[in-house]
Amino acid sequence: MAASSFGVVVPLSGNRPGSAVRVTVSDGDGVVATETVRADVDLAPSVRLRLPADRTRLWEPGDGFLYGVRIELLDAAGAVTDAAGSYAGLRSIAIDGKRVLINGRPVFQRLVLDQGYYPDGLMTAPTDAALLRDIELSLAAGFNGARLHQKVFEERFLYHADRLGYLVWGEFGDWGASTGHEQRPTASFVTQWLEVLERDVSHPSIIGWCPLNETTQEIHDHVTQLDDVTRGMFLATKLADPTRPVIDASGYSHRVRESDIYDSHNYEQEPVAFAEQLSGLGKDEPFVNGAPDRPISVPYRGQPYLVSEYGGIWWNPELAGTEQDADRESSWGYGQRVRDEEEFHTRFAGLTGTLLDDPDMFGYCYTQLTDVFQEENGIYRFDRTAKLDVDRVRAVQSRPAASERRP
Repeated sequence: MAASSFGVVVPLSGNRPGSAVRVTVSDGDGVVATETVRADVDLAPSVRLRLPADRTRLWEPGDGFLYGVRIELLDAAGAVTDAAGSYAGLRSIAIDGKRVLINGRPVFQRLVLDQGYYPDGLMTAPTDAALLRDIELSLAAGFNGARLHQKVFEERFLYHADRLGYLVWGEFGDWGASTGHEQRPTASFVTQWLEVLERDVSHPSIIGWCPLNETTQEIHDHVTQLDDVTRGMFLATKLADPTRPVIDASGYSHRVRESDIYDSHNYEQEPVAFAEQLSGLGKDEPFVNGAPDRPISVPYRGQPYLVSEYGGIWWNPELAGTEQDADRESSWGYGQRVRDEEEFHTRFAGLTGTLLDDPDMFGYCYTQLTDVFQEENGIYRFDRTAKLDVDRVRAVQSRPAASERRP
């Protein structure tokens, strides 16, 4: 974005003499920029298109403006022999101290955990409309993005996120890989993750990568197999996409010292205790998962920090006052289930307010968008119907965060 230009790399399976690649960028008023380069000298010709100032419009959170892109392969006579159409959004991501900037300004990331499960499709959305609906439900509750959790989502979801200006963290489904006997990560993690990066790297809605989630291991003098995989996935991500921040592993065991982002998972349900646990961030002593006498992470070094899982407030209005009230086999959430909806809103406001008011916090991720089977800690039910006053949830999140108010 800083150069107001698009870079397009066109991999070719062959370089015929005299061939060329032509790339055209357009908006609703017609052609904005076009450029042609030789295609007979490079296996992957690179095209740079600079946009005129009066036709430059940014892709913004909440305003996903997209340009049309057409790529054409020309023969020596100038005839089109192959072509493809796509789109692109113009935006930048930068790190300023503990803040993550989008288009040069701090945007507090009000994220929600989205596991992408459906009662009538499990891990596959039943319709395109269902993908779109989940984003709309999230926006209606005041979130501006999501951690697409433990699943590589349908690419169509990313299309809807692109055009709606919805912030997304891309993630890999490792499901708690550890060094235990039954869950040993292998090199296949890296190869599969590279396929994800190759498919999704051009989506403007993706503003960060999170290869792994909740890996657990103690720090030893020797390097474990999980260390190798964690570092391998981090380096592969940075090589495939140096433009976005990367979390080496969300929550628990941070193993890569140069990780762009540091985070934690904290499901404390009492707002006062929650605030106390998080109070050290301003002194570069943030809450870190793991026991102090048995560290599982490399030390924090001042990176941008967020609580990437919190809340998970247990609430099922249908079970209130019944014999199943505390039956965790049929209904489950974090901490003690709230007694009524009013208690939910009080707890949500207290926990969320703590994060919004911390000037050194750049975002959060609330658990979670919808109930998933017995996990009844969503803003919405599993069938996507509302189970509480969504407007009140949105109101809590609508005020500016402390990091957004700083000069």
